[in-house]
Amino acid sequence: MNKPTQKGFLVRTKYTNSCTLGVLIVGGCMFHTIEPPWRNNRRNVSCIPTGQYLCTYLPRSASGKYRKVYHIRNVNNRSGVLIHNGNLARHSRGCVILGLKKGRLGGLFAVLRSRMALTKLGKLLNNSNFILKVV
Repeated sequence: MNKPTQKGFLVRTKYTNSCTLGVLIVGGCMFHTIEPPWRNNRRNVSCIPTGQYLCTYLPRSASGKYRKVYHIRNVNNRSGVLIHNGNLARHSRGCVILGLKKGRLGGLFAVLRSRMALTKLGKLLNNSNFILKVV
């Protein structure tokens, strides 16, 4: 496993009953994020707790559903937590969804240009591991 060369910061900016919004800052670039709301770190339905995590690049997720993603490792009592593409909090089962813009879809909070954001993050990091600090 290659050593992390960069650090990223996920700053949560808004908590609602339906989602958690934030920004991910890595290497001077900012991305928008959406996650499920805080539900006591319950598997598949909650955003992850604040803390520091190793993120490792995966060419494809274990399920094969997502490609070119980051695996957020060592989340207490959780497994399979990813940074992946999507638009709405309901597109996540406890993962962080990345976008280049924030907006609304069908009246719901959303992140937009998600696939482009994931590609940009991978290029920025050269598909290398990084340390994620969630605050």
